[in-house]
Amino acid sequence: MEKKVTKKFYLLSLISVVAILIMTGGHPQNTLALLGVLIVLIFNHTTLLNMVSNLTKTMTLTGDDAKQAMRKVLFFLVLKMTLLVSVMVMIYFYDKSLTPKALLLMIFQLIIQVVSIKNNY
Repeated sequence: MEKKVTKKFYLLSLISVVAILIMTGGHPQNTLALLGVLIVLIFNHTTLLNMVSNLTKTMTLTGDDAKQAMRKVLFFLVLKMTLLVSVMVMIYFYDKSLTPKALLLMIFQLIIQVVSIKNNY
């Protein structure tokens, strides 16, 4: 079973755009900053699905194929954590007052991820 990002996830993520507009009060630069965070979070979800897909491969493969799949899992894990940390650091240094809003956006996207994965797998 190949895991992939579905249209439902993208449609639910559009709700986050409305939340961003409400949180920023229409301030253009802050809106763009949080839209950038949203894009990174969507890419982060894709990375999560790739990581899980390769993790399931390591359970079924043996030998060098399993080692190669495990390396991919570790790569995606490092990429995922790097994405999350870097986006929070960038938001913090851009405008400290946006940090709680970015965290709220992350929580909202996490809920969307759970709903998307729960209904599809």
